[in-house]
Amino acid sequence: MPNQKAQKFKNFVGHILEPFALGVLALLFIIPTITVMNLSPITKKLKDLNVLGVNSQSSVSVTLVGGKHDVFTEENLNKNDNTSDYSTKLNKRAADSYSKPILEIKNNTEQVQTVSFYGQTLNQTQSNIRIIVDDKTYKIQDDRGQTYPQEVTVLPSSKVIVFLAIENLTGIQFSEEFDLQVKVVENL
Repeated sequence: MPNQKAQKFKNFVGHILEPFALGVLALLFIIPTITVMNLSPITKKLKDLNVLGVNSQSSVSVTLVGGKHDVFTEENLNKNDNTSDYSTKLNKRAADSYSKPILEIKNNTEQVQTVSFYGQTLNQTQSNIRIIVDDKTYKIQDDRGQTYPQEVTVLPSSKVIVFLAIENLTGIQFSEEFDLQVKVVENL
């Protein structure tokens, strides 16, 4: 009888301690794994950090407005350091004036920033191409194909919408590419 009680006690303790023993055994493998994962280098996050308060983002941001239009299609915006290259396909069109918002320029600084624009088409289609910013018109290319670089000032902590406007006195029967270089002028 005492042997039976001892056997029952061993079975009872075995049933109670076995799950705890398995849990402890699992923790012996899980804790070192978590420790190694936490010690791994986090280089992806280092690129986003600011060093000594210096922000790596540009002080002026240029973004594509987008939207659909019958004349202005296949819009693209490629960004480099201080320049952005906007391109669009100008589809065939009737003799008329067309315009569309194309870019949003945001000045994230506390200083007035100057942005320059230079654009052209490869083919001369006798089109007058302009940009419109704050109800002011800036000629980019005249009907003879002559190009005109333009500069626009953007006030501190503000944004402007740039419209692309095109005017034809005759109908255009083919599509053409228009490229516009947008550059932030460095303040001295």
